[in-house]
Amino acid sequence: MKYSLSAKNLVCRNLETKAGYFAGLANPNQTKEITGLLRTDSGLLSAHFNQVISNSVAQPRILQRFVVDYFAERHSPFSLWHCASKPLDDEALAALHLVRQPPLIAMAAEVKQLAPDEKRDDKLAIKNVARAEDVIAYGDLIAAAQSCNLEAAQIKKFYKHLSELPEHKYSRLKMHIGEFEGKAVATGCLFSSADALGFYDLWTLPEYREHGVGSAMFQQMVREVVNSHHKHAVALVGEDQQDLWLDTGFYAVGEVTSYVFTPERGASSLQQDAPNDDASDDRASA
Repeated sequence: MKYSLSAKNLVCRNLETKAGYFAGLANPNQTKEITGLLRTDSGLLSAHFNQVISNSVAQPRILQRFVVDYFAERHSPFSLWHCASKPLDDEALAALHLVRQPPLIAMAAEVKQLAPDEKRDDKLAIKNVARAEDVIAYGDLIAAAQSCNLEAAQIKKFYKHLSELPEHKYSRLKMHIGEFEGKAVATGCLFSSADALGFYDLWTLPEYREHGVGSAMFQQMVREVVNSHHKHAVALVGEDQQDLWLDTGFYAVGEVTSYVFTPERGASSLQQDAPNDDASDDRASA
């Protein structure tokens, strides 16, 4: 496989599909799309589950009417993920109260090229999340990664809801919990889209990060991917975390930038500053 724009598209399509899938589990039929923009609304006050995926450089006016005004009216945070190679105008987005986050590196691999470490860590027990109580425990760990109490509470609410659904309703997710000396300390999730398996939620409690827990979780998930029917695997990785992925057979295929909107920062001023020009064309195309 030639790692080029086509490989980055694998990453972006998996991210798009996952965003719509997660939102739909909580709030069905609320994912909308116009050219180059996918907007998902989970019904939660959560930037983690309200995601907008951008595959082109949309005009600030369109971003405001289709995305920012929509969530501001609902007093809801959201995150914007920009996958196109051409960057967005950070100054224009700042005026819409979208705060840029540290960049992530898009990674892709042919599954047959992956070479996981077969040595297993006896101290870390990794189990697949299936029982309702495990789904809730998984959500608690994801919530612990948040710096915002509101976001953490909304994440817990989502996974409580997920725990009450039949397992086949979220069958495209394969969630894992890592237990170190009997304590749940790490998470990881594989999401299956039509053309790739995506790695998400790789996170370890800070006090356990010097024990190789994260690496052990990653290697276990790679072993599962190698034994799957998928041909490709994808991920979004922090700039300083690439070595582990590169050593296993992934390649960096581009950068994805993300932005977060919180309504307490932007909602009131956006209502006052909104232009009076007619946006009916934008709304009709949704």
